[in-house]
Amino acid sequence: MMKRIVVWLIETCLEVLLLGVVLTLLLGHDRNSFIKDVFIYSSGIGLLFFSTGYLLTTIILRAMWRTPKPWLYAAAATALFFIHFEIMNVAARGAFEPPARFRIRVAGACIVFACTFVGSMALRRNSTMNAELHSRF
Repeated sequence: MMKRIVVWLIETCLEVLLLGVVLTLLLGHDRNSFIKDVFIYSSGIGLLFFSTGYLLTTIILRAMWRTPKPWLYAAAATALFFIHFEIMNVAARGAFEPPARFRIRVAGACIVFACTFVGSMALRRNSTMNAELHSRF
């Protein structure tokens, strides 16, 4: 279970960072402080992930759900992203204009799916290697 939580933490950090980059590029940034702007957007995303419950739901899902198909967890995490994005958007009374909202949803879904799929593959590969080691001894 500890491996699953570590993988979840890495996935989540990557999601926050990559979404921060996407928001910086989509919503504008100061040329001289791109890294600072990415950090500011990433901090906001981290706060939103926490306040909407996304972190709680994804860590429970990652810790408990065991499936041989890595894309299933990625699809479930992406669905959770959509749900929690809408929670945030409703709570903020339409934080983004509709065209920007669509681009953020698409980019966010791609980022979440990719990060969680890679994490699932890493867990699967690790468990396969552990099973092979145990069968040898």
